[in-house]
Amino acid sequence: MTIPAVDPDMQVRETIVHFFETFSRVGSASQTVKAFRKEGLQFPSRLHNSDTVFRPLTVSTAQRVLSDPRYAGAYAYGRRHYRRTIDGKKTVRARGNDEWLACIPDAHPGYISWEQHQENLKVLKANSHGYDAARASIPREGPALLQGRAVCGQCGKHFRIRYAARRGRQKAWYICDRTHTYRGEPLCQSIAGPPVDEAISRLIAEQMTPAAVELALEVRKEIEARHEDADRLRVRAIERAQTEADLAQRRFMLVDPNNRLVADTLEGEWNEKLRMLANAREERERGRQHDQFILDKAVHERLVATTVDFNKLWAEPDTPNRERKRLLAHIIEDVTLIKLPAEGTTTLHVRFKGGKIQTLTTMSPKSSAQLVKTQPGIVELVDKLLDDHIYSEIAELLNQQGYRPGEAARRGRHDARFTALRVAYLVHQYKLRSRYDRRRERGMLTKQEAAARLNIHEHAVTRWAKHRLITSHAYNGHYCLYEIPDSDLPQKQCSRWNRLVDQAAARVKNAGQAKLSTEDERGVV
Repeated sequence: MTIPAVDPDMQVRETIVHFFETFSRVGSASQTVKAFRKEGLQFPSRLHNSDTVFRPLTVSTAQRVLSDPRYAGAYAYGRRHYRRTIDGKKTVRARGNDEWLACIPDAHPGYISWEQHQENLKVLKANSHGYDAARASIPREGPALLQGRAVCGQCGKHFRIRYAARRGRQKAWYICDRTHTYRGEPLCQSIAGPPVDEAISRLIAEQMTPAAVELALEVRKEIEARHEDADRLRVRAIERAQTEADLAQRRFMLVDPNNRLVADTLEGEWNEKLRMLANAREERERGRQHDQFILDKAVHERLVATTVDFNKLWAEPDTPNRERKRLLAHIIEDVTLIKLPAEGTTTLHVRFKGGKIQTLTTMSPKSSAQLVKTQPGIVELVDKLLDDHIYSEIAELLNQQGYRPGEAARRGRHDARFTALRVAYLVHQYKLRSRYDRRRERGMLTKQEAAARLNIHEHAVTRWAKHRLITSHAYNGHYCLYEIPDSDLPQKQCSRWNRLVDQAAARVKNAGQAKLSTEDERGVV
């Protein structure tokens, strides 16, 4: 049970006054509860035996106090509708403000004014909208600068903010998932927050100059003057409707209760005047929602002073995210985000308070798979080196030239190097032609084929290749393909009387003499 206004206990009064001041500052019931808990304060509550106790403030208590018109000095009757169901149970339904049986503002002293109470109710209603309407929520502690101001470029709804801890830091994501939540459809858009926030920070730093602020304030003054004229006309309509409603009420109160026909007619007329009054107030509220809020003198001085060293203040680590968002609210109306996955970019259409629109483009961050992906230039180089080198040789050449595998981009893996296994994986993953296939296309033979061609044993093929009687080409770390010359084939001889070493030396000598004779013939000619 809450404390009605105004309590004679000074501690109770000061606590309730501090409660409303805190809510005006933070703009949220839950944030008010957090502020009380952080400051170690408790909130008064009255028991059924009229004893006052102080308890920790809860969100439900904060919302109940903010919604109670008694704290604004108003007398209200009929805020709830009670009725019995067919089984005898009693049900309670809260009525809207225009359905109350009686409401008399300034009936007794209160902690806040009736106008401030109405503003508090609007803030509570805006905070509870959630998915129901696109809105700009109050600034909170998260790092997302465009909280409540980022608009989806595909469906036109406001983005939700989702946070995730990555490598010890809190990362923000702008997510539009209404269709996914309500109808099970794929996500509309999901955009990483850091690149967008960095682009907005740079833009604000460029645009925020003292001259720009003064010019923007002059334009705002002209707009506010037009808004004040329109609002003055709406107030006149409300005053006229209020006068007619009061007159209809007095007529109804003076009628004889026994004359039911006249009483019913006057009651219907009174209800009609009340509906007209409510419509006039709603019309004024809709018009005011389209008007931009007025910058007071303190905000004006703060903006001008801030622009002198704006970059330093914005980049200061001690500056709370909530303050950055509040400052941003005076400059930017909203930002429309459109993600282009094919191009790997995100387009930002920034709409300033004065109506100016500026378009920015940011690079979308790469996924974890894209970060560890091998660069296309390395894949092309591997394809080229496969003509003359095996996997282990290619890995050594890449390391010598300073190339690193994609795994080096991972945290703590900056010292990763290419290995034969990694090169083999690249060949398989990118479907490169293997060294074996390349050598086979050049006409090279396997050991079995070379043995059949030379009419020798397979072991002899290995020994002949060792003594360079035939040429071998390795296609991996263990096996080779063999190149058999088209002419002057080695002849099978008894290695006991004609050793392979001698045969190889004789072939080298004969090849050298043949070369000299050919050069001599050319010289004679």
